[in-house]
Amino acid sequence: MDGLSYQAIIGGVVSLLLSIIAYFLHLLIQDIRLMKTQQSKLGELCTKLRIEQQFIKRWLKKAFATKS
Repeated sequence: MDGLSYQAIIGGVVSLLLSIIAYFLHLLIQDIRLMKTQQSKLGELCTKLRIEQQFIKRWLKKAFATKS
């Protein structure tokens, strides 16, 4: 084999490796976008839970204050 054949083989291998890296980067970007949407939903849920917790605390204080 001459030098041109080796360069063609090396070029093919490099091209294959770069396409594999690009594929995994694409999957990583998709996962990050999905994680951002899930994180925003989780933030909204935490806010709702804090509001409910404050409501329950006030309700319990009123309930115990009237019994005393």
